[in-house]
Amino acid sequence: MVKFIFTTDVHGNTDFYEEVLKRAREKDIKAPIFGGDISPLTSMDRQRTFLQYSLIPLFQKFRKQSKKDAFIMMGNDDFAVNMGLLERAEKEGVLKLLHMKAHKIGKLFIAGYTCINETPFMIKDWERREEEIAGDLKELSRKSDPKKTVYVFHAPPFDTNLDIIHSGAHVGSHAIREFIEKKQPLITLHGHIHESADMSGTPVDKIGKTPCINPGRRAVIFDPEKGIM
Repeated sequence: MVKFIFTTDVHGNTDFYEEVLKRAREKDIKAPIFGGDISPLTSMDRQRTFLQYSLIPLFQKFRKQSKKDAFIMMGNDDFAVNMGLLERAEKEGVLKLLHMKAHKIGKLFIAGYTCINETPFMIKDWERREEEIAGDLKELSRKSDPKKTVYVFHAPPFDTNLDIIHSGAHVGSHAIREFIEKKQPLITLHGHIHESADMSGTPVDKIGKTPCINPGRRAVIFDPEKGIM
């Protein structure tokens, strides 16, 4: 049994980061995974300050104490111009970036994709048309065997328990759903729609044989082959 802890949409809440990393240091957890929207909802410069002086030092401390990898990627509310800070931290061995990458961990892989389908929100750095998302996911799928891969998608798949907003509408990505239907990954992790678990009454769904999880700004412990523990 291999267990991970996953959360998303932390939006700069350092207390919650510390709580998740504390849990991740425990012996039975292989690694923490952070699925996007990692910085506070604020300006580009303030997000940069947060990454440089708050988040990266937290991950440095976690790496030093636990010797474990931490996996992370940006989300649609994170300004892409600050990616250089995270890339530098990755080169220094502080963390592992997920976007458009596949990392081997034991017999499995962890891969990630930050981009989302179009929204009415102001930050557009990570928005893509559905056909662009489909093309990116085709490329990403070549980097590991999907059936042995934990995929971290910031956007949820369309028309599931994971993409319901307060109005009751489904707003997830068609391309991500089609990818899951076709490739049937080991498991997929999502975020972006904070309220979906409350609206649907569950943080999980299944597309074919693939379990899909959107914890809704909570942390979940999961086994890639068994789902939430």
